Amino acid sequence: MAHESRPSHLSLGITISLFAYLFLSIGSCLVFNFRERFPTIQILFIQNFVSFFCILPWGLRRGFEPLRTKELPTHLIRDIFGIISYYLFFLAIRHLNLVDATTLNYTAPFFVPFVWWIWMKEKVEKRVWWAIIIGFIGVSIILTPTRHIFQLGFLFGIAAGMTSAVALAAIRVLNLKRESMSRTLFYFFSFGSIVTFPFAWDVWVPPTGREWLFTIAIGATTAIGQILLTIAYRYGTAAYLSPLGYSVVIYNGLISYLLFNTSLGWHSLAGVILIITGGTLSFLWKRSPHPIKSSFEADHSSK
Repeated sequence: MAHESRPSHLSLGITISLFAYLFLSIGSCLVFNFRERFPTIQILFIQNFVSFFCILPWGLRRGFEPLRTKELPTHLIRDIFGIISYYLFFLAIRHLNLVDATTLNYTAPFFVPFVWWIWMKEKVEKRVWWAIIIGFIGVSIILTPTRHIFQLGFLFGIAAGMTSAVALAAIRVLNLKRESMSRTLFYFFSFGSIVTFPFAWDVWVPPTGREWLFTIAIGATTAIGQILLTIAYRYGTAAYLSPLGYSVVIYNGLISYLLFNTSLGWHSLAGVILIITGGTLSFLWKRSPHPIKSSFEADHSSK
């Protein structure tokens, strides 16, 4: 299989992607800010509920018919593991600094080849192993014994990356079957809202007036980020745009330093650099049989 060719308008896709990840970063920073004020499940419900209503007009722009799917089992796998991943990431944020939590969550690309091997019986390419090794050296540096390797936050962060890998593999399957991203997001946010609601209701802490604005912003920034990513992939391909996801780590590092007065130690900085390097290489070395942007176009075959 040949690698994806360099698409036209790639610079536009990169620009939109960077803005998308900035919005996603702002959302995670808001979660970090409220980590001690509200229960994790309440934050997760608000994120999904607000995001659902944000993407609803976009998802329904062609009516209800394009939302019908024959891939419900795969959607459920993506939704279940995606929600669990978000929940674990939010738990990691409660115990770690924002950059460490974000970086550990972004170990997902190192687990994806293993998930894909189990799911699709596709062997891991030899050179991808080098990317995985580099990434896990970075993880081992962050998890240095002097920082309590079995601290809950680190376990939550790694578990978030592992479950996110399953969700990413499911998205890849949906892409290969030409499921539109608007449909995928519609199912994800609606599923997340329904599943988390009863648990959030049981532990609900009423936000104040200003807190309502910021908690709603968690969902709004998540939805805007996802929509911008969908638009970006119309102008680029996964091989070129996926590595930009690590810009969230850089954004969160800057925001943590400016707003939360948190600076990275050399362990975290070295680990972050290695994980970003390994993750980027794993994306760039990944093969794809067709342009990924076609997966984000609406599927009208059911009409």
